[in-house]
Amino acid sequence: MKSYYASFDAFPTSKGASTHICHSLQALSGIADKVDVYCLQGNSAMDHRLAENINIYPFFYENETQNYLERARLFSEKVYHCTALSHEKGIGQFRDIWSGLGMIKQAHLKTVFEVNALTSIELPVRFPLLTPALIAEIRNIELTCLEACDHIVTPSAVTKKYLTEQFSINREKISVIPNGAEAVPKTDKPVGLPAEYIVYFGALQPWQGLDVLLKSFRYLKDYENLSLVICSSVKEKAAKPYHKLIEHLGIQDQVIFRYELEKDDLYAIIQHAKASVAPLKFGDRNVVQGCCPIKILESMACKTPVIAAELSVTKELLTEEEAFFFWPEDEQDLSRCIRFVLDNPEPAHEKADHAFNRFRQQFTWNHHNENLQKVYQNLM
Repeated sequence: MKSYYASFDAFPTSKGASTHICHSLQALSGIADKVDVYCLQGNSAMDHRLAENINIYPFFYENETQNYLERARLFSEKVYHCTALSHEKGIGQFRDIWSGLGMIKQAHLKTVFEVNALTSIELPVRFPLLTPALIAEIRNIELTCLEACDHIVTPSAVTKKYLTEQFSINREKISVIPNGAEAVPKTDKPVGLPAEYIVYFGALQPWQGLDVLLKSFRYLKDYENLSLVICSSVKEKAAKPYHKLIEHLGIQDQVIFRYELEKDDLYAIIQHAKASVAPLKFGDRNVVQGCCPIKILESMACKTPVIAAELSVTKELLTEEEAFFFWPEDEQDLSRCIRFVLDNPEPAHEKADHAFNRFRQQFTWNHHNENLQKVYQNLM
């Protein structure tokens, strides 16, 4: 059996999406004779140690003036033509509607729609001037892909609920397969880091809530030696708005940025943090659509105390016995949680141990891969 995997996203990168793609490909390589991957060109210097039967076909654009929709159309055409060239029967898995349009009409493929995010919800955040008519058209494409595919996998029960209620998709057609993380050995503290620090890691989109975390430091001025280490999975230019906020708050001496770290370097920073914060905001992306933050799972795997915004998507992963929760977008409540962790290290580490045990029982990448392989076995 041959597997085809498509994503209108760069691979590999240091982003969480790239981590998810990597482990999905590992799962597919274990049950397919060959895995062909169609994606945007990523960082070729990054080594994900993929299996030999995985072939990456990156796509890049010669014309940098093309807008998002023009690029999406070209990518759909690429996926369609590449999969059409192969008459070998198999299963095609796609992460977005643009990839899906290239697969769902292929007679030799059964298809799996991997719904991590919906374009109709995420694109208006990126491009606020999109017209309602265009968003409605995108929703129609989403519905087409959801109805035409043979099965749907999603990492969050919140997302499954949204698909069943808003698109009338049969619940039996949807499998919830949470993201995962890897257990890593304890390492020495990296050189150059402060004695006490809180860590935030991941991308820097507005819905991540990094601005809330920065503002919370206004209420922690009595902790003179406390720093915030921000490990950004994206390039430095994306942090410019946050540097302005940091200057406005007057906390330049307390904030340290690191960019696009390799996993081992990132894990070393997480392990030695007093806490890892996931300050997700209210909004359709987190509340309505749903998500499964890899940053939370990787913090659990590192045995680092987790402080998270109290949302349905975070309560899917952690309980009050395993993490500290604050009201989303409330920087004072967040500062209260940080203060408690700093002042009470023993109960904080006890919660971290409970979270680590839950990670081992439910949220390793092996759990994810085994569940994804079951979906393929049922389709075959």
